[in-house]
Amino acid sequence: MNDTRQRLFFALWPPPELARQLHRVAAQQFDARHARRLRVEQIHLTLFYLGPSDADQRRCAEAAAARVEAPAFTLALSHLGVWPRPRVGWIAPSVSPPALNVLVTCLHQGLIACGYRFEERPWQAHLTLLRKLRQPPLNDSLAEPLVWPVSEFALVESLTLPEGAEYHVLQRWPLTGEHNQERH
Repeated sequence: MNDTRQRLFFALWPPPELARQLHRVAAQQFDARHARRLRVEQIHLTLFYLGPSDADQRRCAEAAAARVEAPAFTLALSHLGVWPRPRVGWIAPSVSPPALNVLVTCLHQGLIACGYRFEERPWQAHLTLLRKLRQPPLNDSLAEPLVWPVSEFALVESLTLPEGAEYHVLQRWPLTGEHNQERH
């Protein structure tokens, strides 16, 4: 039987120049001698990991994304850290803007209606820069934050290949809506 399910996730995908800057931050702020830096084209901020999804689930997730009404926002990426398990080095905004929380809440509600279930632990906005990292960053934060004007979010397919993960952006949705407190 042919399994046509795709491993999917929703993410914020940085523009190429910002991804290159983030890649440089990984080299400059972390001792990466015994770690694996993500390739420039892999760097992203995961909103929700959906896991293996069939065509009907994908359609429902796409419809949920199309219903999201959230405004564009700016992320100021400056906070650096390491999670010992799963040993990843990351960068995050020092403050999560309210519009990011609107996006996450709206998308979460739509995905729950599609039957997706997610971990109970609180979601933390971050971009993984390195894996298999053993040392903390050289600094807790950047002297100057990297500024990211976020105007869209994406549905992404994750492929596991012998040379590592490969990601393909399948569809993008603009962030143009106005937040209405009563609706979300």
